[in-house]
Amino acid sequence: MSTTPDTSTPVSTARRRLGSRTAALAGAGPDVLERLARARVLVVGAGGLGAPVVAYLAGSGLGRLTIVDDDVVDGSNLARQTLFTGADVGHAKAEVAAARARAVDPELDVVAVTGRFRPEHVAGHDVVVDAADAVDVTRAVSDACAPLGIPFVWGTVLSWDGQVSVFRDAGPDGVDFHDLHPEVLPDEGSCAVDGVLPALCGAVGSVMAAQVTALVAGLGEPLLGRLLTVDARRWRWTESPVRRGPASRRPTGLPVGTADGADATRPSRIAPAALAARLADAADRVTVVDVRTPAEWATGVIAGSVHPDAVPADAEVVVTCARGPRADAWARTAGRPVTVLDGGVDAWRREGLPLTPV
Repeated sequence: MSTTPDTSTPVSTARRRLGSRTAALAGAGPDVLERLARARVLVVGAGGLGAPVVAYLAGSGLGRLTIVDDDVVDGSNLARQTLFTGADVGHAKAEVAAARARAVDPELDVVAVTGRFRPEHVAGHDVVVDAADAVDVTRAVSDACAPLGIPFVWGTVLSWDGQVSVFRDAGPDGVDFHDLHPEVLPDEGSCAVDGVLPALCGAVGSVMAAQVTALVAGLGEPLLGRLLTVDARRWRWTESPVRRGPASRRPTGLPVGTADGADATRPSRIAPAALAARLADAADRVTVVDVRTPAEWATGVIAGSVHPDAVPADAEVVVTCARGPRADAWARTAGRPVTVLDGGVDAWRREGLPLTPV
């Protein structure tokens, strides 16, 4: 099953050598290398899942690989984000990942986007890989891909558990992420709090990379309409069907170019530096509401933060969680105007702003 047109694309001698073991697969042959050379793939996220995805796609002979990530390499990433080394700490993940991909295949057209995913990034690609592992990003990817009929590969890992599937909202048998998760729920937990088995990221990320080559070159059967779940405590893999729901849950009237990959009701946002400046002004009535778990609070809070049940009635509210998804969800149900701290406490920490011990 290929998403690229069946027109001839010249493949260099170097690339034929690079893809020689792929072409040797039963049912593959040299034509598969031409199909791969025409493929344009967008990878959203270059972390625990994105690292193995980029590593395998870099050597697959693609035409173009676009990598979107707004984060920088941290020392805690190195155990599971295998594209990076200690020398990369502090550097933009998207740029480092792109450099690694070019080193594997100098003919690969690699584009690094050092920012948040935006729906317009999807245009011009044959397949999107959602390796960001954040519910708000996944919904934005799903909503951007749906009107264009672009398939997207999705994966998630946390603690000992992982999932991977492929969605394409096209035709009567099409499914998208809203069919798997119709309710808008925040992210549950985080790697920092719940941990994650490093090798699990590699296992799920490898499956995700294989879905891309299945879609663009017919190398195997993609997981369209199927959800693969792994329990890494016992290394048991199970498969479940994903079917179209009784009604489409994709937001209607949502323009594909909505800023920051958000829907029309997404709360307003404030940058960490701007919030820090407001908090430094004693006359400013802004209050920070921190919706993280007690374990996350124990790692430090923005000075003056309150719990959701202790918000002053007359305060202007800025809500935060670790990265943003839970804050978005709380803001939508707060019943009052609420601003979300862009990037959450993680972004606050990355900018070198202080946290107060609890």
